[in-house]
Amino acid sequence: MSLRVIVAGGGVGGLCLAQGLRKLGIEVTVYERDAAAASRGQGYRLRIDRHGSAALRACLPADLFALYEATSSPPYLSVGRIYDDQLNLLYTHADPRATIDPETAARGVNRLTLRQVLLAGLDDHVRFGTTVTGFQLADDQVRVHLGDGGTVTADLLVGADGLGSAVRRGLAPEAVIFDTGLRAIYGMTPLDGYLSAALPAELFSGSCLIQGPERRTIALGSYQPVLPQQEAVRRHAPYAHVDTVPDYMKWVVVAPQEAYSLSPVEFWSARPERLCGEALESVHSWHPDLVELVRRGAPEVTTPIAIRAAAHLPDWPTSPVTLIGDAIHATTPVGGTGANTALRDAAELCARLRGVTSGTQMLDAVSGYESVMREYGKAAAVSSLRGAEKIFRCDPVYV
Repeated sequence: MSLRVIVAGGGVGGLCLAQGLRKLGIEVTVYERDAAAASRGQGYRLRIDRHGSAALRACLPADLFALYEATSSPPYLSVGRIYDDQLNLLYTHADPRATIDPETAARGVNRLTLRQVLLAGLDDHVRFGTTVTGFQLADDQVRVHLGDGGTVTADLLVGADGLGSAVRRGLAPEAVIFDTGLRAIYGMTPLDGYLSAALPAELFSGSCLIQGPERRTIALGSYQPVLPQQEAVRRHAPYAHVDTVPDYMKWVVVAPQEAYSLSPVEFWSARPERLCGEALESVHSWHPDLVELVRRGAPEVTTPIAIRAAAHLPDWPTSPVTLIGDAIHATTPVGGTGANTALRDAAELCARLRGVTSGTQMLDAVSGYESVMREYGKAAAVSSLRGAEKIFRCDPVYV
């Protein structure tokens, strides 16, 4: 049986799905609202865990998987270090001396770089500047409505369109997205010789959290790839387009809205320079190296974020429409599970759809995917909310 799949959203999960479907010989088109891959800020460092790496290995051709590894930071052991605002170690959940298994170890990736790796070879399959706005079921197919007023028909529509998913609104409008009340200022500081020497070496091994007064927290994560991006492209996949990205330290200041001097309206409308100033004021009494890190942040790429997560994953009737990633089981940043669960969705759905090409009924494949996705997706969302209670010290959430 031949299949035509439409994916709404060209983020990490949607593009991984497209690569996996292309590998299976299934026709796929991705509709992405962005005008181009790098037309807006994509965020910075992501932690890819064993689930994410396994999904990328399953969905990508071998040369692109090698490119992903080469443009990632070296594998590391996630030890979960938490410090106070003067860089005194408070907690670690694993022995940092344990042996690292490269097959299951975590890796740090740059979000845009990973997106560009996932776009390689998909030129004929991605339509930039086009938004999926809704859908209608029509017999055994789905008619997909586009932002330009046009429609396209497919055997399966996959909503990979994030927290504000138009596909979710049509498929599962009762799904609940919970706002923790926490607000984050998301920034990045290029690593130069001074900062590399000044910051403790432990801050460069994976993700670290620093807890300060007034429920203020900073999450840190460095990006220092195995190979410079252009060397990695030449060595592994010369047809890929990947931008050059200098080494950097990502920092995210997280606090309740009331801990900032900005009102809610000001927080969302503030220019990047003002957000940088607010982030610096938030840590002004912290360890001097942390203050200097934030002071040297690049203002032009500093953005505000709300910390939200899925609080309820409902059941819905199986149809030629389904969801992956933040569109259905959004997580808080704790543990870095969001991107990994989206990648896991992509691999799981590809595995189910493989059977359709050899006789399995498409709706049976979708039902099987949704059954297991709800289980691990809910677990990821709930775990991230519980983690936010502990790490970011938000109010308890009952789900």
